[in-house]
Amino acid sequence: MQAVNCIREGFQIASRHKRLVPVLWLAPLVPALVIGAIAAANLAPALGKSLFADQALSNDWFPVLMEFRTSPADALREIVTRGFSAMAVLGIVVQVMISAGVVETLLERRSTNPFVLGVRRNFLRFLRTTGILLVLTVVVSVASGLIVKGFGKLAATLADGRIDLLGFGVAATVFIILWAPLDLAADLSRISAVRHEDRSMVKGFFRAWWTVIRQPGLFVPLYLFFLVLPLALTAVYYALRSPWSVANAMGIVALVIAQQAVMIIRAFFKLGFWGAEVSAFRDLGEPRWCRRRTKTKGQRTKTPAPVEGLAAASFDATL
Repeated sequence: MQAVNCIREGFQIASRHKRLVPVLWLAPLVPALVIGAIAAANLAPALGKSLFADQALSNDWFPVLMEFRTSPADALREIVTRGFSAMAVLGIVVQVMISAGVVETLLERRSTNPFVLGVRRNFLRFLRTTGILLVLTVVVSVASGLIVKGFGKLAATLADGRIDLLGFGVAATVFIILWAPLDLAADLSRISAVRHEDRSMVKGFFRAWWTVIRQPGLFVPLYLFFLVLPLALTAVYYALRSPWSVANAMGIVALVIAQQAVMIIRAFFKLGFWGAEVSAFRDLGEPRWCRRRTKTKGQRTKTPAPVEGLAAASFDATL
């Protein structure tokens, strides 16, 4: 019931800040447009403006592209390899900036330019949290990869391809179980840091993670809801899209509009997820996970934890 209330309040918070939806919608387009523009600059001189336009709606576009890939003018390999690396870095930076502004706005503490203020004040703190999350994501990915490798060896020994599929399913399940608390901890520690103007992001991350582990009744349904919701939306889109075949320019335009409508709805879901996390943070008593230790009379001591921060205090006691 607590998770349901957080979800409802999260969408209410998101509804009060609908102007953030275009920001979340357009953010992924920035890196994609950069790599797309570079690739187009390589394709256009060699193929001309109308060659693909003439062949895109027929079955001849693929041989045309393959012929270009074997020509000396082709530089797509370098563009794709280096471009995707640059796009990934740019995408992370853009997402961190947006999350910094979104959290400041959803906390509803300031009425004058909260998004811009949040980006300016929280970007570096959020970037540190992103670095922690990326490192732990690599660790979890390696563990999941080892599971896939183990099942692959077993499938080769038993000559049964179904075991390979089972391995991918088990690895994906393990990845979600291990990574979901980390994702939640990253968001919650950011919310706490902004709310209380604290800066100990590493300690705050693990304090928030410990709270998530101790509160499965709240965070498991909360995360599952926002994990399944976009997947259900995508499934509905493809179910409605699959019977139709694009055969003309108007069809392409309609398809693009439908795809972008789905992306806008997903952006609102993302904003609602942030709002639900803010609501969950308030239900927990707004604990100060990112509070620094203080020194008293030359000794390192911990500041007493408030009643609402007992989970963070118990985590410190285990260190």
